[in-house]
Amino acid sequence: MVMSSAQFNDLSEIIDKIIEGDALEIMRRIPNDSIDMTFADPPFNLKKTYEYYEDDREVHQYLTWCKDWIHEMVRITKPTGSTFVHNIP
Repeated sequence: MVMSSAQFNDLSEIIDKIIEGDALEIMRRIPNDSIDMTFADPPFNLKKTYEYYEDDREVHQYLTWCKDWIHEMVRITKPTGSTFVHNIP
């Protein structure tokens, strides 16, 4: 089942589901310390063509965006959980 972010109202609604939408918007709707593991493989601002994302941001804008989603990942991950971020050199 694919859900849009507009359909998400309760944490129980997203267990074992694929949620389609902006990851930052969706994470902001998840309670603190409620997820066992978070993983991100973000666009790297390398001017690649994506259907729904502009991969050619100003450096400051890109770093601010990264700070925002990393903050949300840490916020929603349980203290006993793990956060993984894929990166390239």
